[in-house]
Amino acid sequence: MVEETVRERIIRVLMESRTPLSAREIAELVGLDPVRGEAEVYEHLRHIAKTLRRRYGGRAVLYMVPPRCRSCGYVFSDLTEPRRPSRCPRCKSERIEPPRFYIDVD
Repeated sequence: MVEETVRERIIRVLMESRTPLSAREIAELVGLDPVRGEAEVYEHLRHIAKTLRRRYGGRAVLYMVPPRCRSCGYVFSDLTEPRRPSRCPRCKSERIEPPRFYIDVD
């Protein structure tokens, strides 16, 4: 049996999930350290978006539910890369709800 790569496990977890998942939740589900693995998951997600386009011909797409400030409700809708912002530009709070990810297959 061939061992799945981390990216393949992330893709499988996101396709099987019924709800969007944060990078920390993804790290836990694929067997990475939940704290240190979070940064690794963000790096993998950047590549997974390209892999899905190539492998599924545009029928599978990685979506990101943008992060939101828990204090004032500001939504970070202008993010171009998957990452967790450190503070809110509006109220300067560091209470940021992390972005969540899911894969939609047509």
